[in-house]
Amino acid sequence: MSTENKTAQLITKLIRETAKGNVQWEVEDAPRSLNSETEQSVPLYLQAEYKGKLLGVYDLRSKHFTDVDEYYWSESIGFCIVDSRGRVVWESNDPSPALLDLFNTAREQASGIDDILDDLLGD
Repeated sequence: MSTENKTAQLITKLIRETAKGNVQWEVEDAPRSLNSETEQSVPLYLQAEYKGKLLGVYDLRSKHFTDVDEYYWSESIGFCIVDSRGRVVWESNDPSPALLDLFNTAREQASGIDDILDDLLGD
């Protein structure tokens, strides 16, 4: 089975496990290699430990030059595995609806928005 297929299966499993509350995502500072010395920015990085491995999902904004002083920004979602020293040892930026769903599920959980809304709606 290819790495792409295994990654897709893992992402689907993480969505289910997050929805069940078995995986807890937290907002963290993005690993240095995702932001430093690149033409990209990671404004939101979420990390969870799953089966002893650190996994990250993040909003990736990349600068693309069309000329020396002309460029545009694109946005995508990334997924990575991080070692114990905070280094990205593997990453995938292949666009997929499942990866976007994982990012949104992880962001919702990490933000605590459900509790915030319940508190604001309560009497």
